[in-house]
Amino acid sequence: MAISYNVTMLSLSPAHLDHGRVWRDFDYCYPVISRRSRGLSLGVNLSLDQACNFGCVYCEVDRRNPPNRTDIDLGQLEDEMNTLIELTISKELFRSGPLSMARAEQQRFNDMAFSGDGEPTAAAQFPQTVYVLAGLRKRFGLDDVKLVLITNSTRFQDAKAIEGIDALMENNGEIWAKLDAGTEELYGEINRSSIPYRQILDNLVFAGKRWPLVIQTLFLDWDGSPPPLYEIQQYINKVKYLLDSGAQIRGMHLYTAARPTPVPRAKPLSSALLDEIALRVKKEIPKTPLEVFYGPTA
Repeated sequence: MAISYNVTMLSLSPAHLDHGRVWRDFDYCYPVISRRSRGLSLGVNLSLDQACNFGCVYCEVDRRNPPNRTDIDLGQLEDEMNTLIELTISKELFRSGPLSMARAEQQRFNDMAFSGDGEPTAAAQFPQTVYVLAGLRKRFGLDDVKLVLITNSTRFQDAKAIEGIDALMENNGEIWAKLDAGTEELYGEINRSSIPYRQILDNLVFAGKRWPLVIQTLFLDWDGSPPPLYEIQQYINKVKYLLDSGAQIRGMHLYTAARPTPVPRAKPLSSALLDEIALRVKKEIPKTPLEVFYGPTA
C-alpha cells in the first residue's frame, strides 16, 4: 500500500544491525548508526547496573546477571565522549569494525544520545552528565549536533530530570518519549511496568507543556498478530488527547524491532502493516510530522 500524506519512510540497512553498548574498553559511551538519527549517534549509558523500571518484551538488554555497579565517573565519561568525537571528526571511527559498513551519508554526526541499558533520567547524576555533553558540544563547535534523550516517559516530573532536560533543551536538545500502546492492557503486555499507564499519559502532558516532544512508538507482531484496529484507534485517541491537553508534539516515530527480541512472542511488524498504521495515524493527525522506520522484513 503506497503512503500518501507527508510521511518519511526509512528502511533498515546492514549498518543498523549493531547497537551494542560496549565499545572497546569504554564503560559509558558507544557509537551506533541509528535509523532514527539518520546517521551516527554517540550513545551514553548511565545504567551500568542495567536496572530499568520497564521490562519491554523487545528490549535487547540481558538482565539475567546484572553488574553490581551504579557509579558514574563524570571525568571518565567526558574522556570517553571526547575520544569518540575526535575519532568521528577524523573519520577514523569508520575505518574498522561494524561501523566500516556505514555508507557515506550514514557517517553524518547527528547526536549524542542518552539511551543505554535503562531509563537515563533515573541516574542520580543525569543533570551533571548533560552539562558534560553540553560542554563538549561547545568545545568542539558542534552547533548542528543534537543532545537527544531517549526516555520511557516515566520520570518527567522528577526534579533532577527536569533540571537535566532543561539543560539539554538549551543545547539543541530533542526528547524522544515512549508511548507504545493505546490501552492499559497492551501497555502491560508490552512494556511490563508497575508504573500505571495513566501516569505515563500524565507525564507526557506535563512534559509536552514544558518542552516539545517526539513521540516514539514501537509496534510489534505479538503472539502472531499485529495490533488490532481497536488498539490503533485508541493509540490515535491518546495522541489526540495529548495534543488537546496542550502538549507540543513536534513529530512522531513509528517503528518496529530491528534486531532479534528476547521474547519469542514478539516479532517485527511487516512493512506493509506499518504502512497501514501510518496511514491511519496521519489521516487523523495530519499536522504532526510522521516518520516510519522499517524492520528487517522491509
